[in-house]
Amino acid sequence: MKKEILDIQNLSQAKKELSQIKAEEISVDIMAPKAVFRIVKLFDVHPAAANIIKQEILAVGGEAAVARGCVNMSVEKSDVIIMGTLRQYQRLLAKLKMQKGYFGLNEVVEELKSVIEEMSR
Repeated sequence: MKKEILDIQNLSQAKKELSQIKAEEISVDIMAPKAVFRIVKLFDVHPAAANIIKQEILAVGGEAAVARGCVNMSVEKSDVIIMGTLRQYQRLLAKLKMQKGYFGLNEVVEELKSVIEEMSR
């Protein structure tokens, strides 16, 4: 037995790797979005939006880091580091689209759309 650490950059690469081990074809489509992991940093996010992002990514199994002052709104802005799989980002985006009129989330939605497009290649 030997090992290899895979650096899967996008959906097509994930599908290729899963297919190469002869995974069930229907399972490839289910598992591939879970194999693409990204860490995204957003800059200068409104603290309320940062809190929403954190809550929503946690709800779908991902993670986010925000400035300590976001919780009590004692900061004017915060950078946000989001960690998740393609599937988690897709779910996050769906949730944020429903709230996008608030606290600058429109811009966050647009930025995450481009991240998802890149991951989905």
